[in-house]
Amino acid sequence: MLSPPSAEGVRRLALSRSRAVAECTRRRPSPLHEASSPVGLSQSFVSMAQSEVPSATVSTKSQVPSIESVGLEVQQCQRHMDRALTVEDIMPLDRTLYDKMRPPKKDGKATQVYFHVTVMGIDSINENSMTYAADIFFAQTWTDHRLRLPENMTSEYRLLDLDWLKALWRPDSFFKNAKQVTFQTMTIPNHYVWLYQDFRILYMVKLTLVLSCAMNFAIYPHDTQFCKLQMESCNGGDDSNGNFTCLEVIFQLKRRLGYYVFHTYIPTCLIVIMSWVSFWIKPEIAPARVTLGVTSLLTLFTQQAKSQASLPPVSYIKTIDIFMSSCTVFVFMALIEYAIVNIILGDGSGDAAKGPPKPDPKASKATDLAIKESRRFLLGEPPKPAGPSPAQLRRARALMVDRMSRYIFPVSFTMLNIIYWISFREYL
Repeated sequence: MLSPPSAEGVRRLALSRSRAVAECTRRRPSPLHEASSPVGLSQSFVSMAQSEVPSATVSTKSQVPSIESVGLEVQQCQRHMDRALTVEDIMPLDRTLYDKMRPPKKDGKATQVYFHVTVMGIDSINENSMTYAADIFFAQTWTDHRLRLPENMTSEYRLLDLDWLKALWRPDSFFKNAKQVTFQTMTIPNHYVWLYQDFRILYMVKLTLVLSCAMNFAIYPHDTQFCKLQMESCNGGDDSNGNFTCLEVIFQLKRRLGYYVFHTYIPTCLIVIMSWVSFWIKPEIAPARVTLGVTSLLTLFTQQAKSQASLPPVSYIKTIDIFMSSCTVFVFMALIEYAIVNIILGDGSGDAAKGPPKPDPKASKATDLAIKESRRFLLGEPPKPAGPSPAQLRRARALMVDRMSRYIFPVSFTMLNIIYWISFREYL
């Protein structure tokens, strides 16, 4: 047979049970305690424990509930506090007072929704399609005074089930310039809903967005693009004039020029310089000069097409087009320069094709030479030096054109680069 508990044990048990019942009663009133408050119950147990009556003679017929009944009530209350919440625990008792299609307008005032955007990264900037990708944390906060707090909510906020959003009102916001929206689901769906003590609801989600960006390539590759992240509400407009409230996050994307200097500008300048080598090649070596000029021109066309591969076809002229076209003109003019040189040399080739002049029928060549020598001898004149032939004169003029081109082309191209880079020095 078990011995009855001591008076001190009864007193301590009574105090602990009374505190538990008081906490449970504060959250969920029970019919068992309608007649007597937890404080009175505690005082009854304390007075019983401090009495001189032996604990073995305590009668269960007393007006104070027994220890077993109090323990049962505490267990029932604890099970009630630990049970899983349902959406009904936060809904008003009268469900007709809550309409998830209507915003919570307290005192007729508009519902204020606060947005919070944390950009984790921006990548995949596609200039051809004028889009960019961004990973963001997107949060919305609003107050819904129509809800009620769960009975077992003791902390500042409570994490709610994601499926409850189907029964709650939430903002109908959307991304205006989004072409694709991807919700992160690794390892679980990255959606979170919090309910705070002041009836605030915080909804946060992690998204990957593909957004459109109206880019302007007029000064490409020295350009700076301004890409936007636009957020709107479907019902947030002014029906009278069609204006809609829009939140914008503007990203300033400045292009770095290092890649284009080493992959576009320097190779293009070297191709132009390579075409000038023909000015030091003899005009008679036509295959070498023509091959060098044509190869330089075709290589420059390939370089220009490569610089335009990542850009969309636009109707305006870009800065890179001006530079590449100028370089193409220099290479083409180097090829035209040899055509001019060849024309100058070609005048003598036609005379040579006619053969030597026919002898004068009135006097033979030997007779004329003898008469000229006799006259020079009798008069005491020195012999005249032989002058340059017409072919030599034409070749000298052709070489002069090459010599002038060796200075004109480099100086002109240097001036072009100076003007170009000074004009865009502020974008460096």
